[in-house]
Amino acid sequence: MKYLHLIVFIVLFGRCTNMENAELSERVTFIKLYSGIRGIEAAAAEVTPDGFIVLGNMTLTRDSVITVVFKTDKQGNRTTPIRYYQGGSGSAIKALANNEGFIIAGQQIKTNPGATQTDNIDIISARMLHISNNLDSIKTIYLRDETTQSVKTDYSATSITISPLGKVIILGTYQESLSSPVKPYLQQFNATFTTQESLVQYNLLQRSYRNSKSIHAVGDKYLWASSIALEQQNFDFSYLSIPYVQSGSVFTNYSSFGENTPTSQSLRPHDIQPAFSTGFGVVGTRANPNNSGSNMFFVFVDFLGNIKPATMTYFDALTGNTEATTSETEDYGTAITATSDDSFVLAGHFTSNSQIGSGLNDILLIKVGTQGSLQWMKTLGGTGSETVSTLRETEDGGLLICGTNTLGNVPSIFLIKTDRNGELKD
Repeated sequence: MKYLHLIVFIVLFGRCTNMENAELSERVTFIKLYSGIRGIEAAAAEVTPDGFIVLGNMTLTRDSVITVVFKTDKQGNRTTPIRYYQGGSGSAIKALANNEGFIIAGQQIKTNPGATQTDNIDIISARMLHISNNLDSIKTIYLRDETTQSVKTDYSATSITISPLGKVIILGTYQESLSSPVKPYLQQFNATFTTQESLVQYNLLQRSYRNSKSIHAVGDKYLWASSIALEQQNFDFSYLSIPYVQSGSVFTNYSSFGENTPTSQSLRPHDIQPAFSTGFGVVGTRANPNNSGSNMFFVFVDFLGNIKPATMTYFDALTGNTEATTSETEDYGTAITATSDDSFVLAGHFTSNSQIGSGLNDILLIKVGTQGSLQWMKTLGGTGSETVSTLRETEDGGLLICGTNTLGNVPSIFLIKTDRNGELKD
């Protein structure tokens, strides 16, 4: 592909963000790379009125992770310094209502190798960080086990949505002990993020959940996508579910796919996003129980959270549409966006081989209709390893891809802006 050498050039010669100044005229598409004081990995990106806001993490040790945030203009040129926030990692970022800044959800790990209880060697707390529009830290809130019980419950925040009334909704997981299942919770704050209004911990199924990176409000209800493990914490045997819950209450619907065949597959949804018209698209990875034969998958969900099995479609980077168990490359679906022509674009990565690809992992972009019909497929990549965290449609119909490029074991964040067809040009 003719753009591969451009990515290679940026990776090899543009490791610092000074390359942003090289652009003399506005471009429809671009590739940008951002490096920190140490390696930084992408977690999420969101479109803002004047450009984009990017969330990442800088890992020093397992229990010392620093959250990283910066803003760019619509051409990907940084408009703020890279800001560093001690105290934990970030998984998701959303703008508060009424221009009140941004909320970051993530976790903090505290390690004590000398703990008398094995369960307490790592104590994990959910961490919510409120920052201003100028990226100044306003407050940090933790959800942690404050009881005196000998084994502490772990909490981790993974996703955020803002309700139609401006409420802040945090989706996370909790685990009561190392041998217990990992289960979901929803935490609700008021619109200014000053008061917790509810915390609901769900234990309908005594099985482990792995939640998607996104949660969405549908009126006064919320839905997301989850992988449900057949065995505790072993997602090699798992199926897809769409929890659909009343605000502050119990599940009102619980659609699933693959529940009758969990021993034959690993189904892991990674992202769910609303369609331009109605319903939702889900992207994820389907693999054999030994993690071989991975394919990207897409499935459509209606606005009540019902999975439409006929839309379940599997994709391979080499052959396009494929059967669930047929895979020429190892393919992983990690992000999805709706497009204004009422379709979806899926993003992820595949492991390069002698037939396709140029690095360890390369980017895979696929456009589908709401029923899963393939419209086009594109690949992008360089000599490093590229993985995707976020995909968004921009106001001009183009596609913003945010992810991590790793070269020589050093990660950097990238933003790639393509046209509506996934092409780099202009």
